[in-house]
Amino acid sequence: MKITCSACGKAHKSNTKLEKSLEQLKPGQKIRLKCSQCGEAIPLGREDLYAGDSVAVKPPAPPDIGWLKEGVFDDEEVVSDIPQALILSRPGEATEKMSSALVGMGYRAETAERTEDVLTQMQFINYTCVVLNTECVQGNFHDDPLHRLLCNMEMSRRRYIIYVLVGPEFQTLYNIEALANSANLVVNSSDIGHFGVILRKAIPDYELLFGPFMDEMRIQGKQ
Repeated sequence: MKITCSACGKAHKSNTKLEKSLEQLKPGQKIRLKCSQCGEAIPLGREDLYAGDSVAVKPPAPPDIGWLKEGVFDDEEVVSDIPQALILSRPGEATEKMSSALVGMGYRAETAERTEDVLTQMQFINYTCVVLNTECVQGNFHDDPLHRLLCNMEMSRRRYIIYVLVGPEFQTLYNIEALANSANLVVNSSDIGHFGVILRKAIPDYELLFGPFMDEMRIQGKQ
């Protein structure tokens, strides 16, 4: 144990008797040792017994990356910290453009062409963006089970989802139309080629509108 006077810098030697006395101290208790050079008191506590001691710490082992060489990691496995998007749309160029735009914005995009294929997934996966192309819906999209699910979803979950309606009947970025259809964004089918730009415009607006509300809910512990 090293003992140094803070007043004059004089170094003092420890001894077995002193160290035993320090070991018997309770947390916060101190004893005072008189400096032999300047006479100032040197306060010592139990923690000073270990001050300056270096304890060899064995570093953790490197991660096992055997899966990288063996290809064990399944492409279908979900990385939880990557936002996920769901696109309900028929296979084709339009769907590919929407998927590519979402991937370019950092989403992990999944596609499906039937509502039945996604209802179960919606129960277990917290998608942060859902796109419904009304051209793949039979009849009125208001009657589609996915649309009804989102309309009736509890706000504690719904507020985290950006719901996008795509179809020939919509006017792109028309917020009143989106609100009337319980969506966050509407996109006309003819504007799918600009889907990425439209999302980059709409998402900050969504966060500006709901961000302060969600922050307040977190503070109140209601999320």
